[in-house]
Formats: sequence, C-alpha cells, structure tokens
Amino acid sequence: MSMYPDVQPLDTPSHVSQGLPPISTSRWDRTRTWWREAAQYRFFVPLLLVILALSLYLPRLAEPDKYLFDEILFAYTAGQYAEGNPDVHRYDHACSTGKNAERCGELYPDHQVGTRIGRFQWDHPPFAKLVMAGGILILGNDPVGWRISSVIVGVAGILVVYYLARYVTGRQAIGVLAAGLLMMDGMYLVYSRMGLVDIYLTVLSMSSVFALAWYLKRPFHQVRAPLLLIGLFMGLSIATKWSAAYGAFFVGLVVLGRFAWTWWTHRQQAPTSMRGPGYLQHIIWVPLALIVLPLAVYIGSYIPLFLDGYSFGYFIDLQKEMLNYHAHFSADPPTASRWWSWPLDMRSVWFGTRSLEDGRTARTYALGNPILYWAFLPAVAWTLYRWWKSQNHVALLVLAVGFFGQWLPWVFIERTTYLYHFLPSVPFGCLAVAATLVYIHDHWRDWRRTLAIEYVVLVVLAFAFFYPIVAYYPLSQWALGIRMWLPSWI
Repeated sequence: MSMYPDVQPLDTPSHVSQGLPPISTSRWDRTRTWWREAAQYRFFVPLLLVILALSLYLPRLAEPDKYLFDEILFAYTAGQYAEGNPDVHRYDHACSTGKNAERCGELYPDHQVGTRIGRFQWDHPPFAKLVMAGGILILGNDPVGWRISSVIVGVAGILVVYYLARYVTGRQAIGVLAAGLLMMDGMYLVYSRMGLVDIYLTVLSMSSVFALAWYLKRPFHQVRAPLLLIGLFMGLSIATKWSAAYGAFFVGLVVLGRFAWTWWTHRQQAPTSMRGPGYLQHIIWVPLALIVLPLAVYIGSYIPLFLDGYSFGYFIDLQKEMLNYHAHFSADPPTASRWWSWPLDMRSVWFGTRSLEDGRTARTYALGNPILYWAFLPAVAWTLYRWWKSQNHVALLVLAVGFFGQWLPWVFIERTTYLYHFLPSVPFGCLAVAATLVYIHDHWRDWRRTLAIEYVVLVVLAFAFFYPIVAYYPLSQWALGIRMWLPSWI
C-alpha cells in the first residue's frame, strides 16, 4: 500500500440500487445532486460553524474597554502603525519594548494610557500587528477596532480545523466534532477576542500543515500549488512570531522526506524514472517554496519599515536585536509554566482584573478547557497508533507534526514560557480527541459509546462553567472561587 493513500469518501449515505432503476445522469439531476451536497457539506455546515463561533467571540468584545495584558504592547503598536508613527520600528526608542516604562512616560506623556504606558512592540515581526492595524483603520483605535481582526482569524481557524480533519480522515463527523471541540476551548476563545498575535500564529501554522496534507495526497508530479501554499503560510506565520519556525521545520522535513523516500524507491526499481517530471518539480519548487517564498514574505512584512525611510542595513540590525532580546529574555512571573505542564492545564495566564462597586470581580485568564486538555495526550497516542496500524500515513504525519512538532521543541527553550505557547498544538489535540470519540461511537455499542457521548457533554458544560473567567464576566467572590480548581490557576 502507498504511504500516501487517497482520502476516503465522506460519510454520506450510499445509493441503494437493488430493485431501483439506474441513477439518472441527466444534467439536471447532476446539478440537483451537486447543489444538495453543496448545501449540506459545502455551505450549511461551514456556515453553521461560522455563526456559532461569531456568537461566542463577538458579544461583549469591547469588554474590557482598555488594553488588557500585552495588548498594551501589541494592540498599542498596531495603533501606532495605523497612525503612521515612524518611531514604531525603533528598538532603541525610549518607549520600545524592554525599556523602562516610567522613563518612557516621563519623556513621552502621550504614551500614558490610563494607568499604563504604551510601548512599541518591535521584538516580534510585524505581520499580525499590521493586520490588526487594518481593523483599527476601519473601526477606530478602540477595543473593537484592535480586536475585530482576531475574531475574524479565530473564526477562520474553526473552519480550517473542520476542513483539515475532514480532509485527512475522510469523515464529516470528525471534522464537525474537531471544530466544535476547538470552539469549546477557553484559551482559543481568549485569543480570538484579544488584540494579541497568538491566534494569528495558530491559524497560519495550522494552515501550513493543511497545505502539507494536500501536498502529501497529490501525485508526485503535481505538487507545485501545495508547495507554494506551504511556503506562503510558513512565511506569514514566521512573520507573526519566530516560534512558528518550529512547526515549519518539521513541515519542511516531511516534504524532504517524501522526496528522499520516492527517490530511493525509484532508484532501486527503475533508475531512469528519476528523470521524470515529479523530480524536476521538486528540484525547482522545493527550494523556492520552502526557502525563497517564506523569506520574501517575511521581508515583505517589513515594507512599512522601508517606506518610513529605514534602510535594509537597519532591517538586519533589527533582526539581530530581536534574536539577542529573546536569547537573553529572563523573567519569573507567577504565571510562567514549563512545557510538560501545558497539556495538564496546570497554570493559567492572568490577563487582568476589574473590581466592581457591587463587590463582583471581572477577570480574564488564558486557561484551557481542563476536560478537553486532559484527554489530549492519551487521544493523540491512541490515534497515532490506530492510523499507523491502518496505514493512514498522511493523517498520522499531520497529527504528529501539528501536535508534537509545535510543542516538543519548547523542551529545549530556556527562556520564560507560558501556557499560550501550547496554543498552536491545541487544534491538533482536538482533532485527535474527535477521531477517538468517533471511533468509539462507531465501533462499540456498549458503555464506552455512552461514555464518549457523555464526555462531549462534559466538555461543553466545562466550557460554559469557565466561560465567565475567560470572557471578563463579573462574578461574585464565591462564584470565582469555585472555578479555581487548582491553586496554580489563581
């Protein structure tokens, strides 16, 4: 069997032809069938997912009506992009990231925003902040303006995981369930409603893995389009945050691995076949897609810097300063956590608090859905094993690269890390859980099937229970206390 089998048919009912006349092949019947399937699978389900996601992410988007957590850096910088401030690119400015905030406020009083000091966020590439600036230009430099693009990207991510899961498994049910589980994650919701860049990183990285799946399913001589998409999403994700390079490395490794495997197999069987169009396409397009295109996209994200009069030499110096900043970044805040604790959901990231006159408190935490997160590792392990046994190598590689390829590199990172660094792996954890639940539902008719259904209900109930503390909803002290399941969440 090929390492890259074609996708299986979707789980749609088959035509029962016994005793019935042959299926009509008239143009009208074909058109009607296409529209019926389109309404059910191409339009209705994605539209329903979009409506559900928007109903979660849009309400109370203006709350809180101030910069929360690192919005004072990212969203503030996006606002400066929108205003055309050329100083926003300067790493040596008194109001840049890493400089003393009080000193910035003394020298530049206009950076004072309430009780906080807005500073230029230069130590991450600018792509997502430029997109955020677009929302500010359209809707204004206010909470809705700097958060609306995150909402759009978060909703797009729900669709990406739906199509990705359906594509690699051939099951509509797995696609819908994976998207639904991701919507039930509190941390994904938080970043889909905030003027921060991690949701962009997550969705773009997931898109590059989706393009990888398309590449693996294409014939060896028809890979130009998926390779270019891989390179595009690689470049955009790295132009959002350098940490996207971890997953991009493994995506590139899989591409090179396929090429090497096919080359070795054909070399053993028929050496002359190595001159075919597939090899030529790879020799041409792999370097262009995996090196040239991402580099061009990355440099292109700095076009505003060049338009503001900065030289290419300054661009190079800025990259060196970014590397130096992250290499020597050291802090020990109570919300920091190590890589091994992330699937256990052991420590939240506190975003902000507001005390109301009636005694209630509104808080926001970057906190995963614990019922969902605690199932990630066993579900991923079980799903990888099943796909290995069934030789669904495309789905196996997608899950392994998407989940472990974006999580385990943090083992070797010595700088301060947080739970939100796990966010790019979360959609793939949801994919594994969905695949496991559908398998249980389809293959076992006893208590295990009932347990799978009850688990989904528990995930939904847990999301509803923790929703107030991820959506800045005012709670009494008692109501807040019963949601602090672990002392490290406070």
